[in-house]
Amino acid sequence: MKVEKRTVPRWPIVLATGVIIAALGTLAWLREQLIDSEKSVIRSAVQRFEVTNVLGRPESSSLIFGEIETQARVSEGSAIRDLCVTKRMIDGTEITVYPYYADLLDPNWRTARPWTRLAVGAEPQVQGYLYIQTNNSTLKAVNAVIALLSVVLAGGFAVLVIRQRGKEEELGRSLLELESSKAQMIHLERLALAGQLSANVFHDIKKPVLNIKNEVMDSLEGAPTPPEEVYRAIRAQTELFLQMLRDLGMETFVNASAQSAEWCDIVDAVDRSLRLVKYEQGSVAVDVTFEKGHEFFIQTQPHKLVQIFSNLILNAYQAMGNSGRLRVLGRIAEAERRMVVTVEDSGPGIPAAKREEVFKPFLTSRASSGGSGLGLYICRTIIADLGGSIVVDEAPELGGTRFTIKLPMAHERASREVRRDAS
Repeated sequence: MKVEKRTVPRWPIVLATGVIIAALGTLAWLREQLIDSEKSVIRSAVQRFEVTNVLGRPESSSLIFGEIETQARVSEGSAIRDLCVTKRMIDGTEITVYPYYADLLDPNWRTARPWTRLAVGAEPQVQGYLYIQTNNSTLKAVNAVIALLSVVLAGGFAVLVIRQRGKEEELGRSLLELESSKAQMIHLERLALAGQLSANVFHDIKKPVLNIKNEVMDSLEGAPTPPEEVYRAIRAQTELFLQMLRDLGMETFVNASAQSAEWCDIVDAVDRSLRLVKYEQGSVAVDVTFEKGHEFFIQTQPHKLVQIFSNLILNAYQAMGNSGRLRVLGRIAEAERRMVVTVEDSGPGIPAAKREEVFKPFLTSRASSGGSGLGLYICRTIIADLGGSIVVDEAPELGGTRFTIKLPMAHERASREVRRDAS
């Protein structure tokens, strides 16, 4: 059948991308929660000093250091690592009230380390300031985990993408090999078909050759026939021989693998197929009818159409034996935008239960006579490549087998180009 242009499934990459986004999103959310928690603790510390009013008004110099120390120790914890408290005086200066010895240890403590300075109260009644250093160890740990996970996930994603690319390349190579094998199989089946036809073909072709031989032998043995008549007879038999070869087109049919695609007339392909297998016809009556006023063109290699119809016609001849009726009908199915060609015969037919089996490869009832069992399989393969279909059922009028082929119609513009090239 037709080799589909498949690709390696992308869902592993999509799934991995989703997992990465979800994991990083969760960690980012946890990080934001930690930051919000720290901000909440800091706001609570400021509010605690504002509500208790332990720093008093700027113009007041009386302080209860025990209460200030209590509020400061309550504020310190997992989120606040270090806390210093200053009171704002009426002249705008600040005095350190917690820890009271901070100025003694380091008069420049405010600039020695990076502090977050928060006002207690609002202007113009600012009571003092809280100098805070937060405990960032948890946040740093989360940041480190996010960074590590990002690296791991990015590495894993890169490995997955590389493996995906490798699988796609491997699949591409396999498809190319399969296409090549399929082309070889089609060519070999064409050779097998030619082999089936060769016995009867050569039986008739050797007749003019024997006539030439007899004319020459008679002349050499002193026959009274004038040399001019002998030459004319030899010439006539030679032309007959060459004409038979031209009519058969066996060489073109067998060695057609290098042909390029072109616009082909299905009517002409059926005619060439009938000539190719005419030595198997016997007394079978043949009727070919294509719907008038329509064109039956498709873009392909000519030998492929000949291979399709010669297989179908040959099978019909062999099924009917030496007598019967063969009918080839062509019509246009406008609603489906399809060309429909049927090949039907008056033979014994194919049982309904076995009709689909006839398209299986290597299934043949004529192995002893050179049948390859690939003919109908190749027909379906070629037709599928052309975007069409083939089915088998009973011929309603003739009573034998009917093969129905549906092929896409040529675009109207393409049909005009075909007519212009033909003219």
